[in-house]
Amino acid sequence: MKEALYLLDGYSLIYRSYFAFINRPLTNPQGRNSSAVFGFFRSLFQLLAARRPAYLAVVLDSTTPTFRHEKYPEYKANREHAPEDLHAQVPVIEEILEALGVPCLRRDGYEADDLLATLAAACKREKRPCFILSGDKDILQLVGQGVSVLQPPKAGEGFTELDRDGVYRARGFWPEQVVDYLALTGDSSDNVPGVSGVGEKTALKLLGQFKDLGDIYARLAEVAPEGVRRKLEAGRQSAALSRELVALVDDLDLKLGLEDLRLEDLDREAAIPLFAREGMTSLVKELSGVSPKPGTARASQASQAASAKVSPAPPAAAEEAAPEKAATEPRTLKRGIYQTVLEEKDLAGWVTAARRAGVFAFDTETTGLDPLTSQPVGFSLALAPGRACYVPVAACDVKPLPLAVVLRHLAGLLEDPGLTLVGQNIKFDYKVMLQAGLKIRCRLFDTMVASWLIDSEQGSYGMDGMALRFLNYRTIHYEEVVGKEFERTLADVPVAEATDYSGEDADITFQLYELFSPKISALGLEGVFGDLEMPLVPVLAEMELAGIRLDTGELARYGLELDKELDRLERDIFAAVGHPFNVRSTRELQGVLFEELGLAPQRKTKTGQSTDSFVLEELAGQGRKVPELVLAHRQLAKLKSTYVDALPAMVNPVSGRVHTNFLQTGAATGRLASKDPNLQNIPVREEEGRRIRTAFVPEPGWLFLSADYAQIELVILAHLSGDPRLREAFAAGRDVHRQTAALLFGVGEKEVSAEQRRIGKTINFGVIYGMSAFRLARDMRIPRKDAGTFISTYFQRYAGVDRFLKSTVRQAEVNGFVRTLIGRRRPVPAIGSRNRTERMAAERVAVNSPIQGSAADIVKKAMLEVALLLKESGLKTRLLLQVHDELIFEAPRAEAARASTLIRQAMEGAVALEVPLRVSVETGQSWGELH
Repeated sequence: MKEALYLLDGYSLIYRSYFAFINRPLTNPQGRNSSAVFGFFRSLFQLLAARRPAYLAVVLDSTTPTFRHEKYPEYKANREHAPEDLHAQVPVIEEILEALGVPCLRRDGYEADDLLATLAAACKREKRPCFILSGDKDILQLVGQGVSVLQPPKAGEGFTELDRDGVYRARGFWPEQVVDYLALTGDSSDNVPGVSGVGEKTALKLLGQFKDLGDIYARLAEVAPEGVRRKLEAGRQSAALSRELVALVDDLDLKLGLEDLRLEDLDREAAIPLFAREGMTSLVKELSGVSPKPGTARASQASQAASAKVSPAPPAAAEEAAPEKAATEPRTLKRGIYQTVLEEKDLAGWVTAARRAGVFAFDTETTGLDPLTSQPVGFSLALAPGRACYVPVAACDVKPLPLAVVLRHLAGLLEDPGLTLVGQNIKFDYKVMLQAGLKIRCRLFDTMVASWLIDSEQGSYGMDGMALRFLNYRTIHYEEVVGKEFERTLADVPVAEATDYSGEDADITFQLYELFSPKISALGLEGVFGDLEMPLVPVLAEMELAGIRLDTGELARYGLELDKELDRLERDIFAAVGHPFNVRSTRELQGVLFEELGLAPQRKTKTGQSTDSFVLEELAGQGRKVPELVLAHRQLAKLKSTYVDALPAMVNPVSGRVHTNFLQTGAATGRLASKDPNLQNIPVREEEGRRIRTAFVPEPGWLFLSADYAQIELVILAHLSGDPRLREAFAAGRDVHRQTAALLFGVGEKEVSAEQRRIGKTINFGVIYGMSAFRLARDMRIPRKDAGTFISTYFQRYAGVDRFLKSTVRQAEVNGFVRTLIGRRRPVPAIGSRNRTERMAAERVAVNSPIQGSAADIVKKAMLEVALLLKESGLKTRLLLQVHDELIFEAPRAEAARASTLIRQAMEGAVALEVPLRVSVETGQSWGELH
């Protein structure tokens, strides 16, 4: 058999690599995004290691418009410009490919797919195997006669190989039917129109009945049902055009011989400095595994020949990214040598040294993640990089110090307010120690919160990831020590292994502290971090430990009611459609809505026409009954599974209460998030949400007390913008939504109708979030022209708001970030992007963050003030939950009135604004009684 040719669809792999890390972008030592570079070469080296190809080429798209654009000017017109930090990586990839000696092909006027088709056709003629690495469905039309598609590997898996039968099994059509399938369904990613109203299910049915598109139209009278036949007739020209657009050209004259693509070896010496420049030392190691000897002249000559015969990519400079980001690639560092502390004198020595240092990292090891049911296994301390110890209190191969002895020594350290305790997710350690009878009183420095405060767009703040991102260091992972199934704890492994793991945790945490502490100062975040976020840690910890009581019987009764309502909705849906089907199946719902009922599709996804809530709301807004019923069914089903069914299982066996977990790093604006369970997302206004809240009840003889800021974001907008109309309305205690409606409709405030006030309220809050006329029209179900008029009138009437929003965007463009009232900083790196979608999203972030972020800061400040006031007053009232702008307390009935007064005073005086903060307070026998 002849040696195979391997072809890489360059841009398919580049895009896939970039977006694989979109939530945690990799960056090189210069701070530039390097996700695409890393992912591309990781995939290339995996291919080289797995297949050892003799012939290989990377194929790229033309940098000029193609013949398809000339045939159909709207071709790919709906595509946004590629993100700038992705585009900047393409020249880097080509530079490294050239250094390695890997041929890189491109032809002006043609897409990479056309070059792939031409090379695949040549292999078919020669009966030479050909493998194309691509994730694009268009390429599937090339499969057959020795040509196969390799789909990029998923984590921990190899390449997926699709031959002719594999394409049919995966997609439901044969490779030779790909162009006909796309001609019928269209391709939203390339703006290929297809036949309007024909979806995936209909196309597959047609191609199962007829040979191809030509056969379908030749026998159009045989197509059933009539509705599909009418769509095909109306879309005849569109189908023909679409087929021309998706059919690949396979006869280009590339002036390139197969031997020009021979890959005898890779030029490691030329490539290694480039990988080092990008901070990718792990790829250097992988490169050594696929290239056992130095590059040959033959490889270099092949690359030069390919470059000479096919136009190379033009050079481009990479854009500068956020300066605070560091390299992400691991490098081999010498691990610290950590001491196992088994003698009391040694523990005393470490405690003394920590007190002398003034700053130390601390970490707890436990039998589980629930502080109420877990037991301590050990503690670790770090005083400097590489200098740490592990103090076990439970072990399988040594006799550890008793827990009481260890706690006695640690108390002198952890209860000293003059010392600084560094930790990663300190809230957990605080709860563990509190359960053990010891209250941490040190100044706190949480590396997780610090990293989030420095750059709230990173998305992940785990220690393992930060060690890799900021210290170029791969940590020991917990499952590597205790097993992937977590069937053991650190108490069950040799103490030497436990020491390496836990000592490293403290050591890396200390090193992250040394990195983040000066950055906090340099970015002017000392006040937000030291006076707000760190004092909040103990408050949140004690809220989580307190938990909230749940009446499981009430939930069970409501669950039965929901089952009956869901059954009724299903019967109504089936009656409207004419037959039963699985309402929860996306594929079946697509067939019902867009093929049987003939509803107009709103947008496509990879699996066909979208049936998400946005689409269902659009269709329901057009007066369509079935989408409205499906939407109601979906909402109730989600409510039942998320809360009614799940909450009883979350009642803690020790406390008998539900304990949520508050996330300080859960939102870039600074707002707290809640998980396990998420008690912030229970619907507020709907009756269904109220019924769930009714199941949350206080202790016998106690009440729930709710303290809620009134319209805090609009108050902040009035303060920041200085708009006289808005400020005067709040100062006078008027209904600001009624005032806005009166200004918009040109009527007196007394004449404003309920519907007009609703529009005024929507616009008031929509302005904060950058609401467009399109969104307002959709939400209010009013003509788009009217929505645009309302928004422009709003800014005419509130000119100060208009000036403030525009000024905020201009400042963000200059600075690259925005700040809240208290000084929280949020980067907006895409504010100057040429990609319109990215830029507009960044402008919305720039406008919204100072307002929503300031609201979050004020609520947090209020939590601190209230916690201190309750403590000083000696009241038993305790803070249980924070839900956006509302704080929920549990108070003994006898002290509820006094607590209400103190809480209102503390919250209204938390921050001094030029527009007064107002807090409404109420009490109830259940959460559902509030509001």
